Amino acid sequence: MLERFKVPEQDRVYVAVEGIRAATEAILRHSGVPADEAESSADVLIKNDLRGVESHGVSNGLRRYAAEYGSKDLNPTPKFKVERETKTTMTVDADGALGIHVGPWAMQVAIDKAKEFGMAAVAVKNSGHLAGCGYYAMMAAEQGMIGHCMTAGGSLQTVPPFGSKPVMGTNPIAWAAPARNMPPFLFDVATTQVANNKIGLARRIGADIEGGWVTDLEGQPILEQVPPPDTGDYYLLHIGGTRENGSHKGFGLALMNEIICNELSGFGSGPVHGNPGG
Repeated sequence: MLERFKVPEQDRVYVAVEGIRAATEAILRHSGVPADEAESSADVLIKNDLRGVESHGVSNGLRRYAAEYGSKDLNPTPKFKVERETKTTMTVDADGALGIHVGPWAMQVAIDKAKEFGMAAVAVKNSGHLAGCGYYAMMAAEQGMIGHCMTAGGSLQTVPPFGSKPVMGTNPIAWAAPARNMPPFLFDVATTQVANNKIGLARRIGADIEGGWVTDLEGQPILEQVPPPDTGDYYLLHIGGTRENGSHKGFGLALMNEIICNELSGFGSGPVHGNPGG
């Protein structure tokens, strides 16, 4: 993460990992999440923070999740429904669960199947924010496997090359692989120039964002450093930024995520389910 997107030193408050873990679990339990799932959900946010991905950690994510539980947009006690299953695959309706609630469970199902049959895939639909994909790919790497995770957001946030209206979410992707005597390899990115949570993080700490990250509401790329626009006043650009710099490549990756995650799972495309806005 660029240094200026970190909380300024004078504003930082350092806490012990177990202290923030206990507080995070308590807030999730207070929101109605059962204790075991509160523990596994909190672990996603804590591990993101420990990897330096503060945009998808406790300080940037927990308040949003608590609000969504409070507004009943998320189901704290979902009943997962297995719609289709084979020895190596599964499709699950998450019943409105938060992504960090169902994600660890779904990846462990894939890992268990892969241990028995060599490889496996689990598709999840009808769930909330996943807090990035890296945590789940790393679950597999930590058990000696190559892990892959991707998601396609329902919220419409990104414009295609030469486009003026948003058609997809940030559609992140992650791969992880074990290494015998070294830390695991992890590649964990959004298919946009920057994850949308990093815009929110920049707004929260008062940092400008880079040129070529976002567009105005007419789809025109903003090519100079600017203060982060307010939510709903911008769209995100795909990897590459502008067409001249190769944004069709990021768009293609995002579109494949859309096909594999939303269409293959049976959930339907982002334009059907999403709401325009940054």
